[in-house]
Amino acid sequence: MSGSRALLAHPRDGIDRIASALETEGFDVTPVHTATAAVAKATTGTYDCLVSEYDLPGDDGVALLKALEESGIDLPAVLFTDAVTDVEEVSRAAYRHGADRVIRKNGDESVSSLVDDVAAVSSGGVISQTKQDIDGHEPSTADIERAVNEAPIGLSICDPELDDGPLVYVNDAWEDHTGYPKEEVLGRNPRFLQGPETDPETVGRLAGAIENEEPVTVEIRNYRRDGTPFWNELTVAPVFDDDELVHYVGFQNDVTDRKTAERLADERAEKIAAERQALDRVLGRVNGLLSEISRILVEGTDADTISRKVCEEIADEPGYMGGWIAEVSSGTGRLELTSSSGLPIDDGLSLSLEETPMEVRRAIDTDEVQGCSAGSCAGGPLAPKTVGGRRLLVVPVTYGHRRYGLLGIYSSEENALDRRERKVCKSVGKMIANGLHSVETTRILTTDRVVELCVDVTDDSFTLSRIADAVGGTVDLLGTTRLDDDACELYLKTECGADEETIEGIETLPFVRSSRAVSETNDDVTFSVTATESPPFTRLAEHGGVVADASAEPTSAHLTIEAPPEQDVRSMLDVLRAEYDGVELRSRVERESRDRSLTEFAAEVDDRLTERQRSALKTAELNGYFEWPRPVDGSEIADRMGITRQTFHQHLRAAERKLVEAYVDP
Repeated sequence: MSGSRALLAHPRDGIDRIASALETEGFDVTPVHTATAAVAKATTGTYDCLVSEYDLPGDDGVALLKALEESGIDLPAVLFTDAVTDVEEVSRAAYRHGADRVIRKNGDESVSSLVDDVAAVSSGGVISQTKQDIDGHEPSTADIERAVNEAPIGLSICDPELDDGPLVYVNDAWEDHTGYPKEEVLGRNPRFLQGPETDPETVGRLAGAIENEEPVTVEIRNYRRDGTPFWNELTVAPVFDDDELVHYVGFQNDVTDRKTAERLADERAEKIAAERQALDRVLGRVNGLLSEISRILVEGTDADTISRKVCEEIADEPGYMGGWIAEVSSGTGRLELTSSSGLPIDDGLSLSLEETPMEVRRAIDTDEVQGCSAGSCAGGPLAPKTVGGRRLLVVPVTYGHRRYGLLGIYSSEENALDRRERKVCKSVGKMIANGLHSVETTRILTTDRVVELCVDVTDDSFTLSRIADAVGGTVDLLGTTRLDDDACELYLKTECGADEETIEGIETLPFVRSSRAVSETNDDVTFSVTATESPPFTRLAEHGGVVADASAEPTSAHLTIEAPPEQDVRSMLDVLRAEYDGVELRSRVERESRDRSLTEFAAEVDDRLTERQRSALKTAELNGYFEWPRPVDGSEIADRMGITRQTFHQHLRAAERKLVEAYVDP
């Protein structure tokens, strides 16, 4: 074996003797003492064979073989062990993970045998050993009988000359496998091992081979004496004396563990296939349904058209039967269907919530997706069983704090609308809400007429009122900007002549992070407040309202809110009443929009700007950046926004360019 390289994994104690024996045989030996070191050597070097002791420091040889197998290293391997009680288990595990030989240690003889085996596996040949003279060592009849009786595999003999070919001999292993004692089974045909789950086709194969006097091997479901089933790998072969059939010999091996492993592997493969099929279905939904709904939302100009086309798209999606969109009336509390498709349901259907499935009410209460099957969902016009569907999914259509309604989706297949598709449908609900909000916002900005709501809030916990109290007078809101960390910057004006100490005193309010003066004239002071708690202006916008004007005193505040004429006034008042006491609608007036052309221009600019560009432009203007001399520089504004100076200027320049483009080329 000159030139062959052997990787030897062995504890420090005793490694020299084995390394020396291999080197004497001509191997170039690389010794290591741990499994980790052996894997490292095997992945970086080239070897003809791995030689490993089973017991390694902190690990074992089987774990080493498994690690090499998982690393894709195909290396001939010889494992040796001094295990006594579990040598068979060690051998099975070693062979399962790629061992070519497993040797039981037995002093000097085992070292010699080890060297022979290493030479054989590294060269790809058979074990080369000197043939010995066995004269005088042939086993006697008693030796053979003892070997057969004590063999680890079940062995039985049947006599075909007797009626029904009964058992005339079974060894000890046969008794152990079946649980039947010899005296109970001799004289009986072994078919009594069969039971209710024994495959008749396998029994037929076995009977046919016996009838034709041919050997046969089958895997058959048999039963032990206590009634427990086991898988029996059974080989039955005829024994002839010249041409005369004298016996049938049976070899029995319990392969229950292997069959169980195979069954588990098959079940796992089926689960993986089902999982892959489900993922393919979900990807199909993402590529199909989401993209089509995105197109509908981009092209949609009014809520009714969007709702109708979304329902039609859901009805056309394979696996889905149809869908509806509904909203809960703030006046009546009833569920009003605005659109439906693919279902025996009329548009405009009005139901009390008690008439709807429980999942509808849960979706309203929790703002989470809810689902049920035809067998578990209560009756009523919207139940899956009523409309002929298999499952129902109820998806909230929510933008921020504003719920635009509910989306109901019915499946025509049992496996549709599972937990994976729920996530897709949840995204669909958010997409629809975003689209409806965009349409609503555009309508607010471009409408010819508006409803002007004058609202008083007599609650000293109102954010602006608390600031007015700290200032000691009335404050007027000039504008707001949203910061990255969910804080809000409020720009305010007061005529009470607040000094720098008063402005800094605002920071004592628990929701104020910082405050600073922006500009000062003889008549008023403009200042900004970075707050972690902002007035509910954003939530009003989600319901279609725009705060056109706001002022506050220490105990009260006055808001002027503008909204399209068809907007639900009650929902906007509910936003305020949910947080504050003393909310009173003072007046509701419908009038022409203040400046149609100016509104259109603002909408055009707003449509072109990104959120960061809009924030940079607005923050710069409110901080006097466009005045000369500038009271602040770009670094100060960038710090306020939590971005770098270069990023601020990039956003500002882009916003200025889009502002000019909208004016010059609308």
